[in-house]
Parts: sequence; C-alpha cells; structure tokens
Amino acid sequence: MSVARTLDTSLTRRSIERELDLVAVAIRMVAGGGAPGVTLVGLEFGPAVLEGSARAAHNAGVALEALWQPDESRCDIRVHRRNEGSDAD
Repeated sequence: MSVARTLDTSLTRRSIERELDLVAVAIRMVAGGGAPGVTLVGLEFGPAVLEGSARAAHNAGVALEALWQPDESRCDIRVHRRNEGSDAD
C-alpha cells in the first residue's frame, strides 16, 4: 500500500471517528434533557455515521433522523426525543 493511500485511509478513519463523536455528544445532550433536538450538518460521512450511531441512540431513548441531500449521497443527522420529529420513530 502506498504512503498516500495509507494517509488517505487514516484521515478517512479519523474523520469518521470525529463525526461519530459529534453524534455521540448530541445523543447524550438530547437524552440528558440539555436540548430537545440537535441537527448536525455538513457531515462528510453521514450515512456511515448514522448506521454506526443507531444502537447508541436507541439505547439512550432518542431517535436519529437522516436529512438526505437531493442527490442522496450525503445526509445531515437530526437527533431528537422519540416523541418529537418524524413519524418514523
């Protein structure tokens, strides 16, 4: 594996971990009553982060809602109490 590819893979992994951390903080904030909801926008890896955060959200009693971009390649994520927001909760 080339150095450039290794570096790119490492940066991608760190970016995903950083976005997972952001969602985890939002989950704790909403679950703890600090906010009724939080929307995280501009996530580069929204779909992967959404999938990776689903269990934590469920265990915390909050919902994650994908706010898809028109081309459906990216999504922002809304974290909210289960009794608020979309009908899918």
